[in-house]
Amino acid sequence: MEDGTIQDDRITASSIRSTTYPAREARLNNDKGWLASSDDANPWIEVDLVQSTVVTGVTTQGGYSWYVTAYKVAYKKQPSFDREHVTDGNGNAKVFIGNTDADTPVTNLFDESVVATVVRIEPTERYAHAALRLELLGCCRG
Repeated sequence: MEDGTIQDDRITASSIRSTTYPAREARLNNDKGWLASSDDANPWIEVDLVQSTVVTGVTTQGGYSWYVTAYKVAYKKQPSFDREHVTDGNGNAKVFIGNTDADTPVTNLFDESVVATVVRIEPTERYAHAALRLELLGCCRG
């Protein structure tokens, strides 16, 4: 995402706090970031990878003075499929530890890589507001 390979219109979210903080600003190390609306009870940000891609983890940063402290990762194997969550060793949706400040990147690798066309980050805990910048780790399938 950071290098612009994923086009802006492929990054969407459940809500935005204002037009200053849209989903397309959620690229790792970007000056801004995505900021969910304060009344969004279940915020999410989603990246459409278009083609099946091996995803091995996620790196996150907060935005401004806000950040996500815990989150789940959901994905679709194909656009028409239902979402599945990245799981822990017991088959439960894994909750990843997020950020402790707005600037320091935190990388979480999955126990097992997934093949996905769409990846969604679902914040479960936050500091003040759900603000996020991210990078998906992995590689394109050949």
